[in-house]
Amino acid sequence: MSGADSRAPASVDHVWANVRVFLPGGRVPAACQLGGDGLGPHLAELADLAVVVGADVRPGRGWTAVAAPADRAPFADRSFELVAVEDLGAAGRPTERVLEEARRLCRPTGSVLLGFGAGPLQRLRLPGSRLGDPVLVALPSAQRPAFLLRPDDHEAVGYFLRRVAFAYRRPRASGVGASLQQAASRVALAAPTDLAIRAAPGRLAVARGPAAPRSLLEGVHALVRDCWAELELPGTPPGRLATLTVGHRRPTTGMVTALLFRPGDHAPVVVAKLPRYGATGAPLRREALALDAVWRALRGAVRDAIPRPLGLHRIDGTEVLLQTGVPGSHLVASTASGRLHPATVARQLDLALAWCVAMQAASGRSVVVDDALIAARIEPLASAVLAVLDGDRLVASLLDRTIAQARRLRGTRLPLVVCHGDYWAGNIFVRDGRVCGVVDWERAAVDDLPLWDPVKAVGSAAYHLDRYRSLPRRGQGALPHWGDLGPWTGIADPQFAAGFRAAFVERGWLADLARGALVEAFRRAGVPLDWLAVAVRMYLLRQVLDAEDSPRSVAGWGSVLRALAAAPATWADEFGAGRSITVEASRG
Repeated sequence: MSGADSRAPASVDHVWANVRVFLPGGRVPAACQLGGDGLGPHLAELADLAVVVGADVRPGRGWTAVAAPADRAPFADRSFELVAVEDLGAAGRPTERVLEEARRLCRPTGSVLLGFGAGPLQRLRLPGSRLGDPVLVALPSAQRPAFLLRPDDHEAVGYFLRRVAFAYRRPRASGVGASLQQAASRVALAAPTDLAIRAAPGRLAVARGPAAPRSLLEGVHALVRDCWAELELPGTPPGRLATLTVGHRRPTTGMVTALLFRPGDHAPVVVAKLPRYGATGAPLRREALALDAVWRALRGAVRDAIPRPLGLHRIDGTEVLLQTGVPGSHLVASTASGRLHPATVARQLDLALAWCVAMQAASGRSVVVDDALIAARIEPLASAVLAVLDGDRLVASLLDRTIAQARRLRGTRLPLVVCHGDYWAGNIFVRDGRVCGVVDWERAAVDDLPLWDPVKAVGSAAYHLDRYRSLPRRGQGALPHWGDLGPWTGIADPQFAAGFRAAFVERGWLADLARGALVEAFRRAGVPLDWLAVAVRMYLLRQVLDAEDSPRSVAGWGSVLRALAAAPATWADEFGAGRSITVEASRG
């Protein structure tokens, strides 16, 4: 048995731990992975003792390694509360013998988790399997289950395939292989939902011992049904609830979201959010407080698009945040199909910014900008980012100039508004050409500056531009300078810088669109256009700070900020000369 290995990777994708909702609440005494070490970081978070077993496994921080065949682990029967196999087909030993070993090691009160790739015939079989119950479809794969659902939960399957899913393309992927893979996804999404979901190869089976406590998800279902009237939910409590489990964010602090559907529903009636690890988490409590505050601050049609908070609850020692679901289709899914075209991006921004301006109008109170406002809302962001970037001299100079520019705007008026804080297409749902749902209010604030949400919507659209489709080399949608970092080369991470440069630095249709959209949004909200230069720079600061639990993203966005400090030039700088201080809000 080996101790910690300093070679273990520092950055880990923790999306696999979304499966914890299918396990009982609480930390387990001991957990084991058979046939590999990829789950070591997850088991270390879920168990007091974490062990990985395989022919060529390495220890890491929080887990130990045992070099042994996956079907002959040197442990007594019933040694572990949780036994996991990341991929049965890659465990290095015959599948049946690995399964038998997993069952031998698991206590009657424990669970066995089995990831595997289903072959064409297995995919067409009815749910239920000798491997366990439930057998879940895991998307995009059993190794990274960002979405988990039962194939026979028809409401959840239909919602996912028709309202959320789209033909994803790996960022910066090119060539025939990437095109064929995306084309296959489009064909699958066009198929009947039952066939489409079974065509996905990733599976994750949960085999629970005969004396295992109920899972967290079973506890959520029971709570919602038992408190149906108290939560003021529509109709009568259903006999069953279908579930779509979602969790995208990579860090340990990410939340797992369970969308609950009644029979016949086309949208979730309740959404439950749980910490990925542990009994609670700062993001969970932050969203609970923020959503309550936003709900109280808004009224009318704007509030109708916001989940109604249903409170924090405790299920078997784990905190769960409940809120109502929202209708509509995911804005990304609605605008990400087909070839890239300026009109498609323009439509996405028009939808997002129209609702954003409406929310600001519904919540805004006008104030005069003074030193106190700048010291409270802008200077702390600059100080925090400088601490993260180790006091970078060029960044410090850029931020000094930005704060000085904000001070030159003292005496102007700004509305303090409800700010979502992570306002982009991934958190927006639409129906009949209008925004009908906005979710994930973890970073929301009441009485914040109106600068943040519009620039976030535009910046994120640019950042994700090559996540959904290939970028055309010619025609109206072409961006010939995409990925050309110019003077930023060697400073900025291309993954994070390409979209920002295309939207705010380079000439082209995307920069024209971004400029037009933000100018119109600021005008309609009554924000002087001189604030645009401040807002664009501060967008990068907020990106760095909001990624605090992801070292990869902190470094990526930090590199873009360093590059901008080294070669500071965006179209927004044109609005810093005091020409547009007196701008009135649109009456439209």
